[in-house]
Amino acid sequence: MKSLRIKFWIPLVAILLGLASGCAQDDSTEDPLANRTKYLGVWQVTENTGINHPQFYSVNISAGTQDDEIVIAGLYNETGTNVAALISGNSMTIPNQSSGGISFQGSGQANASFSQISLSFTANDGSGPDNIEAVLVP
Repeated sequence: MKSLRIKFWIPLVAILLGLASGCAQDDSTEDPLANRTKYLGVWQVTENTGINHPQFYSVNISAGTQDDEIVIAGLYNETGTNVAALISGNSMTIPNQSSGGISFQGSGQANASFSQISLSFTANDGSGPDNIEAVLVP
């Protein structure tokens, strides 16, 4: 009778432990302010495609007004641009917007250690869209 109880409880406990660990939340994506901090600072940009490629310049990423917002100053090697982007974990979205007389939109992805961001965006200064693939490193 004792072995029957053990045979019943061991699988039940294993199932419950599996469910509990599967429901654990990933804290890195839950705290938007901590997540945003990983993006902040000066980044070196290498544009690998686009009308002016190869192009090398710096941008400064600062905190936006919302917890999940950053502002990229100097994108497209234009000192007058301040482009807002929304972040979620390692992903970034640049909604359609204008800054410094240029329209921007795009998306990006940071690697797991936030030592590199791959950015794909379109810039249009009125002469037509310029599709850019860029890499940012701190």
